[in-house]
Amino acid sequence: MLFFAAVAAASPAAADGGLTFQIVGDTFSQPFTISNTSTGGETVVGFGISLISPFGFDTVNGGFGFDNSVAFNPAGGSAATTGYTGPSSFADGATSLAFTFSNFAVGESFVWDIDVDSPSQATVFGNELIGSTGYADFSNGLRGLGVFQALGTDGSQFVITTFTPTPGVPEPASWAMMIAGVGLAGGALRRRSAKIAFA
Repeated sequence: MLFFAAVAAASPAAADGGLTFQIVGDTFSQPFTISNTSTGGETVVGFGISLISPFGFDTVNGGFGFDNSVAFNPAGGSAATTGYTGPSSFADGATSLAFTFSNFAVGESFVWDIDVDSPSQATVFGNELIGSTGYADFSNGLRGLGVFQALGTDGSQFVITTFTPTPGVPEPASWAMMIAGVGLAGGALRRRSAKIAFA
C-alpha cells in the first residue's frame, strides 16, 4: 500500500499541522493514501504534488508512458469522509495534481488510485520520486511546503520543511494594516462629517 507521511513540527509563530504521505513500492499497483495527523486539530483543506522530470501521471491507456494506465479514482468512500471537492480527473501526462477538501479532519485518510510513469519506464517505485515537491494547506491558514525524501530502499516520504501563509490568505500583519487603514479612513470620514455639520 502506498502511504504518504509528512509530520510537521510545531512552531511558536503558528499552530501545528501534520500530514502523512509515503510512497513505498510500485506506484501502479497500489493505492495512494494521505492522512491528517495534525496535533493541533487543524483540518486539511488542500494537498498537491509536483513530480520531478521525467515522471507524470498516466491516466489513459496508450497515452503518456507505455504500460497500462490507472485513471484517477477516489477509493473506499474516502472522498465522502474527507469532503473531497475536486477535481474529478487529471490530464494524461500531467506532472502535478492538486486536491481540495471541505471536511478532512484529524485521523481521517483520503485514498485514491492513479498511475505514475515515465516515457521510458513501465514501473516506477517510490524512491525514484525523491526530490518531487508538495504542499498541504491547513484550516489555520498555513501551507506546509515540503519535498519527497528517501524512505527505505524503494520508498519516499513527503516531509514538510516550512510553513507559509496559504496563497490568498493575508498574513496577520497584513490584517492589522488593513484594519488600521479602515479605522483611519472611518475616522477621517467622521471628522469630515462633523465639520460639515458645524458649518
